[in-house]
Amino acid sequence: MKKQPTTEQIMQYRQMQKNAYCQADYDQIHAFEQEYDISTKIFEKNGKRGVKDAAGEILLPAKYDDVVYTFVDSFRHIAHPVIINNKVALIKPDGKGTPITGFDYDFIVFSDGYYLLVNGDKKGLATSSGHIIVPTEMDEVFLPMNNLVMFSKDGKIGFAMLDSDVITETIYDNSELDEGEYLIVVKDGVSGYIDINGHFTEKEDEKYFHARAV
Repeated sequence: MKKQPTTEQIMQYRQMQKNAYCQADYDQIHAFEQEYDISTKIFEKNGKRGVKDAAGEILLPAKYDDVVYTFVDSFRHIAHPVIINNKVALIKPDGKGTPITGFDYDFIVFSDGYYLLVNGDKKGLATSSGHIIVPTEMDEVFLPMNNLVMFSKDGKIGFAMLDSDVITETIYDNSELDEGEYLIVVKDGVSGYIDINGHFTEKEDEKYFHARAV
């Protein structure tokens, strides 16, 4: 059985992760993880649930009907999904229960570092910190690729650019990502590109959607 770390040991572990740059550092981190239980824990008080970190410090106060996930300490700063009256919200793990979103969701699914937000038959996407990338208005949302999120609504597709926080309307019929550098789209039967501002263009010199110099 793994040991429970102290608060001081957890602080040292976080510092090791922050400063690691060579294999010896990563070996030390791995050895610590093998010896100590670094997962967060759900606890109960007066019939309500909260979350403590691996050392027992409160991340979420016990005031929720349930907690959807627990995480390893590496994800200490990740937003936590909690449930009240069968609705889900994202809460900041600051020990105070500071809300990031309202209790607006039926489900919140954590996948590859992002939260898929589900309300009825509509979907959205948020970062692990709770920042909403795509509002929960879409029929389908796909996980990011090349700093690009694709989503669909009413048979049309749109995009969100993670490196610039730009989001387009759902007005495109088709798309193709060419070598991760530019996005070919079809709008009203016309083939073109999406530029770095999220606008449709037919101009070759404006085709790069990444927020960088061409």
